[in-house]
Amino acid sequence: MALSALVLLLLAAPVLADQPAPAAGPAPAEQEFVDPATLKARADALRDAVADMSVSDISVKTRAAGFFDRLPDQRLVVAAGNYRRMDREPVTGKVGSIEGMTDEADLRIERWKRTHAEPPPPALEATVARARELQEAKNLSYDSKDELAANQMGLFQYMRDRFDGGLVKLNERMRILGILVGDAFTYATVTHEAQHSLDREAGRLTPEGEIAGEISAFRTQYLWLKLIDPSGERMLTLHGQLKIWRARETDKQIKVALNEAVVYLEHLSDVVATNGQDDELRKLVEKLGYRDGKHHHDDGHDHGRPASSPTSS
Repeated sequence: MALSALVLLLLAAPVLADQPAPAAGPAPAEQEFVDPATLKARADALRDAVADMSVSDISVKTRAAGFFDRLPDQRLVVAAGNYRRMDREPVTGKVGSIEGMTDEADLRIERWKRTHAEPPPPALEATVARARELQEAKNLSYDSKDELAANQMGLFQYMRDRFDGGLVKLNERMRILGILVGDAFTYATVTHEAQHSLDREAGRLTPEGEIAGEISAFRTQYLWLKLIDPSGERMLTLHGQLKIWRARETDKQIKVALNEAVVYLEHLSDVVATNGQDDELRKLVEKLGYRDGKHHHDDGHDHGRPASSPTSS
């Protein structure tokens, strides 16, 4: 099935990832429940009686029986206003695009600045700015020639004898991912490739230093994911909704697209699990199959594609 036909199928399908969570029922009305503070005071009194040698064993047993035997019939007061839904990513179901991703990145950076006392990490802001520069110079585009493997979401191409320039290519299937996970999460791949561009310009990205280059790019990807989803709830709820959809879907092509989205989010979850620490990032990079000096070519093609994970290089 052509990519355009799959897009039409997905646009016609109900996007479970964007549907609201089931409406919560009314919060339980407050009844004559036992206040936790009252219960704690009773437990403290029982503890003190046990420790007090002047209190007889019979008295202690009677108090303990009165305390514990009544517990199954007592209910704690729960404040009705303490309920909240998990944070959810606003996935609109629109086809992914480079413009959509870069615009969303600018919005997320500005939102962070408005809502946090501390600024975004400078390294991340520099990467977002570089991605915008690449876009404006038409050096950030989709791979219209199908040079990327199905599991390769992005690629930074450069000339071995030059530190300037460089092109970022994104897999056409990123458009499908945009429908299913939204622009903010697909932009994680853009941050990865834009960091490669910055590192190459600074002379830090070389064929011989493949692993160091990937550690740097994945660290930036981690910073982006923590900026858009500090608690991890957005990725968690989106991943769960997509898995439910995948399990129920009967169309084989849509099921394949859903599986790619689920695996993509699982890969991003692995990045978050590193906590941005060098030793954990190195383990991830080596697990994905990157090796120093093995994947670079003079024309910059495919400088480190992993064997099976939907990731960037």
